[in-house]
Amino acid sequence: MKSKEIRKAMMKSVLALTVSGVIAGCTAESENPEKQTPAEPVKKESAQETNMELTGRQLIFEPDMEEMAEKVIPDYILKKNVKRYTGNKDAGKNIHTEDGGQTSIINGEIRDQAVSMDEEEAVVKAKEWIDTAFVEFDVSLIEDNKPLIMSMRKTELSDEPKEVITGYRIEYENRYDNYKVQGEGIIVLLDDIGVTYGTITWNEYEKIDSPENDKTVQTVDFERSKILLENAITKENEEFGLDENNPDARTVEKVELLFYENAEEEYIPAWYYEMMDGRAYYVDCRGGQVSHP
Repeated sequence: MKSKEIRKAMMKSVLALTVSGVIAGCTAESENPEKQTPAEPVKKESAQETNMELTGRQLIFEPDMEEMAEKVIPDYILKKNVKRYTGNKDAGKNIHTEDGGQTSIINGEIRDQAVSMDEEEAVVKAKEWIDTAFVEFDVSLIEDNKPLIMSMRKTELSDEPKEVITGYRIEYENRYDNYKVQGEGIIVLLDDIGVTYGTITWNEYEKIDSPENDKTVQTVDFERSKILLENAITKENEEFGLDENNPDARTVEKVELLFYENAEEEYIPAWYYEMMDGRAYYVDCRGGQVSHP
């Protein structure tokens, strides 16, 4: 697919969109627990009109749009206080710690063999490992946190080929007021032998009220974010010569209201979109800026 061929080039730069006539008085304004590069700030024109004009084609949604429309946008931003965790050598000898607070423990790779445990057993084993693997981490923080579970599979070739599970990926998201903090959490990979890989980025945050001059800014709700993204995709397709009629470029597989890190080391609320063609976008709730992760 042509869009996928250039996606790598697009993801290296932030999509700079100047949104004209979008929101009255707007001001500018971020996996997965793996460290992400903050989106760069984008220069925008001041918007004088409250109505937005759709210049691109409408998006196709797989998620529940009614649920998204009911989301309450936080009226604050977050400041990160880096929290570092020491890896327990009993959990793995290959331990790496990065400046941003990420600690990883590597024990090998998932084997190419079917596992005997189910998802529930995998979650229990992962939580037990987390409890001892990362010193200073309070495992009660994930007690009521429903994990994201992904199974790793392979197809065994025989007279009757069948798909088998070779391991599990268990992820616990770091959340603030039940909003996901993008790029933060715990990931554990395991099979029947045990945990092959585990990583944690679980910083602490303090709530900061928006500046006084932002109090009157009209925030970007879900409906506005859709129009901004629709126009952004149209502009991007024109810039890179992509097929405007390709439905994959306009089909939304996932949308979520979360906090993401901007260039000023603050976390701001944004709508996060994942498209069927592999592209992803942030739409800043405080200014309408559209950017790539």
